[in-house]
Amino acid sequence: MNSGIPVYGVGVRAPKQKQEEMVFSLAQRTAGYMGLNPEIVQRDKVVANSDYVGEGYGLPTTAMVEAVKMMAQYEGILLDPVYAGKGFSGLVDLIRKGHFKKGENVVFLHTGGSISLFGYPNVFDLPGYI
Repeated sequence: MNSGIPVYGVGVRAPKQKQEEMVFSLAQRTAGYMGLNPEIVQRDKVVANSDYVGEGYGLPTTAMVEAVKMMAQYEGILLDPVYAGKGFSGLVDLIRKGHFKKGENVVFLHTGGSISLFGYPNVFDLPGYI
């Protein structure tokens, strides 16, 4: 929306094209809700990466488990394994691959959902759970 700030999404369910279309549609509706012309949202600025879905929606990946544990250990922030966990695993992988320049500011948006961690006790080796 003319901010000059690129937004890069990591999808957790849909293939790339479908994810981008859903986000584009939502962004246009949001702009309209805000009283802006929906055409302010440019389709080519909506970018999604669906490389981190794994076997499917809600199914854990090794990278997601590593990312969730990393965020908890180093930042004390709990990420849910379905959305934020896979999104953060994508960010970690992209950083490791050099997608972002050294010193570049990167913001990770975490919208909640840590309660769903309790649905995956065996994945995270939580003590006291079978």
